[in-house]
Amino acid sequence: MRSLKILTASIAALALASCGGSETGEAPKGEPVAAVAPPAGKQWIDVVSKTAEGGYLIGNPDAKIKLVEYASLTCHVCAQFSNDAGSDLHDNFINNGKISYEFRNFVRDEFDLMAARVTRCGANEAMLPLTEQFMGFQETLFENANKIGTDKALEAKITSLKGGERFFALADAVGIVEFFAQRGVSRDQSKACLSDTAEMQKLADLTAEYGKKYTIQGTPTFYLNGVRLDVTAWPQVKGKLQEAGAR
Repeated sequence: MRSLKILTASIAALALASCGGSETGEAPKGEPVAAVAPPAGKQWIDVVSKTAEGGYLIGNPDAKIKLVEYASLTCHVCAQFSNDAGSDLHDNFINNGKISYEFRNFVRDEFDLMAARVTRCGANEAMLPLTEQFMGFQETLFENANKIGTDKALEAKITSLKGGERFFALADAVGIVEFFAQRGVSRDQSKACLSDTAEMQKLADLTAEYGKKYTIQGTPTFYLNGVRLDVTAWPQVKGKLQEAGAR
């Protein structure tokens, strides 16, 4: 297991991918697809499973239209997409069974890594709500992080810690632990998850794998039925979904 310093340095290198970049792609087009009823007693938004690629698949796994998002929890463009898509994506695309939506964490920095880890350490169904809510916490997170830089004693204390202890102390200092505690993830749960450096390493390795395999240039990046889209905003993604048949 690499040390924390090496681990976070590798994340910094991966973060050369910018926030808001993308490459062009020819989006698929198709005839309207029929709605599909969810399993009895459920909504499709509550049907969540982990994928072989390390993401979380939400909705109808057999949907003909498949949207994949690579996103960072500290990317402002990702936060804007999450805010704009919101209930429209949930209610009018996922819940009717016409599309499946897969979220893949593309970690860009240490704060992103810590938050992503906590969103993934509980029930599968909790990942997306926690992720979407955390997107709205970005500004407060950055403000708290800047304050640490002016508190030399606290900064020195955190820096002196190793491995999972340092992750937890830093997450606690910038408000990540408290944010999730208010949403049902206890401090003990967060500490256990953030102390699992093997899982933290897996998240960093996934980002490296995504970057190499899919040439991710920035976040958010979207793939629709295996084709990279040339858009990053919800109105444009929505249009591509509709063109593909989700209408």
